[in-house]
Amino acid sequence: MEGISFFGILIALAIVVFGSLQSLNLIILASVAAFIVAATGGVGLIPGYTTYLGGVANSVTSMFPIFLGGQLLGSFLEASGLTESIANAIIKKFGSKAIVVAVFLVSWVLVFCGINVFVIIFTVYPLACAFFKVGDVPRSLIPACVLGAVVSVNALPGMATNANLLTTAAFNIPANAGPITGIVLSLYILISNGYYLYSQGEKARKNGEHFVPLPGENFDVDLNKEGLPHPALVIPPIGVVLVALNLFHIPGYASLYLGGITAMLMFWKRIGGGKAVVQTLNKAAKTSQSVIATCAIIGFSSIVTSVPGYNLLLAGLEKISGGNPYIFAFIAVAAIAAVSGSATGGVKFVLNSFTDKLIAMGGNPANLTRVICVSSQTFDSLPHNSAVVLTLDACHVSHKEGYKHVFVTTVVNTTIATIIAIIFGMIGIH
Repeated sequence: MEGISFFGILIALAIVVFGSLQSLNLIILASVAAFIVAATGGVGLIPGYTTYLGGVANSVTSMFPIFLGGQLLGSFLEASGLTESIANAIIKKFGSKAIVVAVFLVSWVLVFCGINVFVIIFTVYPLACAFFKVGDVPRSLIPACVLGAVVSVNALPGMATNANLLTTAAFNIPANAGPITGIVLSLYILISNGYYLYSQGEKARKNGEHFVPLPGENFDVDLNKEGLPHPALVIPPIGVVLVALNLFHIPGYASLYLGGITAMLMFWKRIGGGKAVVQTLNKAAKTSQSVIATCAIIGFSSIVTSVPGYNLLLAGLEKISGGNPYIFAFIAVAAIAAVSGSATGGVKFVLNSFTDKLIAMGGNPANLTRVICVSSQTFDSLPHNSAVVLTLDACHVSHKEGYKHVFVTTVVNTTIATIIAIIFGMIGIH
């Protein structure tokens, strides 16, 4: 029975991968996968699916506040004009001498401030095009500038990111646990991605590649636009989040709520008062509903762990990892993130399924947290990942043109960072 059940798990995962590549909705795919696991696992279709729904519900309960809090903070910062102000300031500082690096750093700062990746791309894109046109750098590097920044921020300790909040909560440790490892990983990814993007920009120039405007695009961006808030005004709301989370150990979602409320009060008049604030709140609430799709794949872990094939899956992962908890965590998180195309999905699935196992194998919670956080940013960025697809599309760059750069910055360099995190865990550096 274990063999049939394990085979059912593999078939279900294969369906999720194939369906994702065909742009099928994860909610539908996860439901189909859950039925297959239930049918082959001997638990019965209806009882098995009920178990799956329970897992989805539990995931929504734990993750929705984090999603909503993050969207509240990001939406008010965007509505205030701070995203544009920060981008303008950094681009002006660097000028045209280091265009690619400037766009990369703009993205990094906006991610650090909690701005949603899709908001960032639409903020950065016109600025990037304007300066890439001046420097005659091909637009194929723009998606990697944005996504390469996202993965470096998510490795930092003490941040109110989904991976960090979920993992530290699961291991019952502070959000800033493993500071040395986290800072080293973040610096490595930041520097390696920045260097790669810069070198590729220089290589493109030498190879005679050019920036090609699309019909109807106008890149006359006003970097001296008046009326924007000073970039430093981002410090209070972000500071509230970081202090609440790391100094007072307030739960992550509550810290994000406090940051969002701070931003709302600070920029109430600038946003436009009551009606405009309500519209911003509605936008944040609507965007946060994306949590359902993520929880659909996370809930899949509940049915997987309830069938006999789970024991074979566990034994297989332990054998591949050689009994090393950090390698086990990396393989498990990266595999599920790759299947689902979701970093958060990979993290939560593994935490739901293997938290006790990882501790029993001798893993240090702080090191496990850093390994899991950076592992989630490796194979989640395969071609079918929604952020990859939408970012390439928003930049009018095909997979053929731009994915190779995305692959290096979000898969290759993050995998190397994960290896560093595993080594640190093995030698006891937190």
